[in-house]
Amino acid sequence: MQAEAALRIGLDSVSGGWVVMPLSDLFIAIAQIAVALAGFSGLVAAIRTAAPEGWHPRDIWSLFWMFGASIGALVLALLPLWLMLFKWPQDLVFRASSAIAFLYISTLVLAMVTTGLRLTRRGYPPRIRWFPSTVVGLLIVSALGVAAGAAGWLHGAVVAAYAGTLLALLLVSAMVLAVFLILLARLTQHRP
Repeated sequence: MQAEAALRIGLDSVSGGWVVMPLSDLFIAIAQIAVALAGFSGLVAAIRTAAPEGWHPRDIWSLFWMFGASIGALVLALLPLWLMLFKWPQDLVFRASSAIAFLYISTLVLAMVTTGLRLTRRGYPPRIRWFPSTVVGLLIVSALGVAAGAAGWLHGAVVAAYAGTLLALLLVSAMVLAVFLILLARLTQHRP
């Protein structure tokens, strides 16, 4: 990896200087968290499948959000590392990665909003009213950030915008998982 591809993460308490973390370490850590979230989502899906009442249509929608966000974070975290193997300049690597992230997030948001609206029209409104709008808003802001990075408007901040987008995907996955678990807990409390 190139020498400039590092992230200053804070002051070292011993030397008083910046601690430098290679970007590859950050992206690998994000990929590991994404795998853990996807795995936990799979565990929740297995537990939910065993429920006698079956799946609520919004449960399937939530599960797709969890997998879409976590798998997206995984693939997009590994993408710049793979592109760097081609010896491309760092700016090109992150602009290309940002373009792909923009396409992925736009497609995910479009699919989820379309499906969510279809579910609402069929009589299955969101069980937590503000939640879908919050998740969509977060991902739209992230998509705009990586679009600006892909267009070359962010210059040196393209890496920060890209990493922020990966963190937003992880946050969405974790938020959807938390809401899913809360709703699952409510369901088990209401059983006779």
